[in-house]
Amino acid sequence: MIRCNDIAYRQGFIEVASGIHPQHINVEIWNVHPDRDISSLSLTDSALSDQEIVGNTEIELSVSQATALVESLRMAIQLARRDEA
Repeated sequence: MIRCNDIAYRQGFIEVASGIHPQHINVEIWNVHPDRDISSLSLTDSALSDQEIVGNTEIELSVSQATALVESLRMAIQLARRDEA
């Protein structure tokens, strides 16, 4: 589970799992209301109410699609790091 809360209006959690469907990777995004501070919470924390989850998207990726996603992320990371300088 990855907590993403650097940009409040786009904050939430990313969950990645395999084995839900054979030879696929499940990626699920949980969007949390921007007024909620999630810096010390996990998605399973009982302090986080269902009403504070404002969106949820789940997708299944084949191994080749997941590999393409990893490569796209690597390229985006390189560009973001270049912008830091």
